[in-house]
Amino acid sequence: MLTENLNASAGIDPGSHSSKIACSDSNGEKIIDTLKNFNLIELREAAEIFFDEPVFSCVVALPSGYTNRQRDDIIFLGRKAGFKNLNVISSNEAINLVLETSSSSLVYDFGASRSEIKIFEAGKILADEIISDVSGNEFDKIFAAWLSERFNLNLIAPQVLLEHAEKIKITLSSEPSVSWRGVEIFREDFERLIFFMIKRALHTVERMAKIFRPQNFIITGGCAGIPTVKKIFCEKFNFEFIEGLIAKGAALEARRLSKDNKPHERQEAAAKIRELRAKIIALEDFLTRPQKDRLYFLFRQAEGINDPNIIILMENLVREMQEARDEL
Repeated sequence: MLTENLNASAGIDPGSHSSKIACSDSNGEKIIDTLKNFNLIELREAAEIFFDEPVFSCVVALPSGYTNRQRDDIIFLGRKAGFKNLNVISSNEAINLVLETSSSSLVYDFGASRSEIKIFEAGKILADEIISDVSGNEFDKIFAAWLSERFNLNLIAPQVLLEHAEKIKITLSSEPSVSWRGVEIFREDFERLIFFMIKRALHTVERMAKIFRPQNFIITGGCAGIPTVKKIFCEKFNFEFIEGLIAKGAALEARRLSKDNKPHERQEAAAKIRELRAKIIALEDFLTRPQKDRLYFLFRQAEGINDPNIIILMENLVREMQEARDEL
């Protein structure tokens, strides 16, 4: 029988194009894998390969736009993936866990779907500005249009061409050139196309920096790894590039949750919750959406505060639902 190690924990950032998973241990927080899709089973497997042991604690950091129903769906999927100690926090909370709260910081999250600039100070967000037209997706569109025009690719479906553009973009972040369709494409070609978009984003950063005068400048997100992005922002404001900032913050919170002063009581409660989860899955086709929402809300409470009264309440509810199903 496998022994639970409550210190083996992981943090996840479900990005719009890929999901990053980070771990937190005595050596700090680090990205251990990046997956194309948000699949909690695969993400858990990646963490277990890293730790070489089962992982039961996980924190998922979600963008502020997620609804309560979407959050509950992730809790449900996490339970099915085998995470026993699972929590959901906002991406802002995850970032704040990594920052020095004694100083103010400008954080530029340069992602695939949008750019978001935030000012943090003393654990609070003073300002938040989104630049929706400067993002990895917009880079892909411009690059795809250039590829189509240069190589006369009108017969290629637009979505397929976008996928090719994204792959070439990623390769050019680490290589000076890439061979595609028998032609050499250079990093300078791509950088020339996106230069003015980056400069436009830099103007927004300059304006916010002038107003709030932050002490630290941090850039993260998938597009932050593009060499010309790092070069332009680091030269102007001495930005610090932190790969997977949100995932690392989630990993920090997961490590905190995994530390338990009463491991025996925790494991006993986890065993009861595991048993209840199996019963709920068996009832899944019978349960209504409100019933599922209530049960998984109780799950989060039970694991968060380790209250045996909540587990008893859950046991009673499940028993009532089983009896109602059997009467049909």
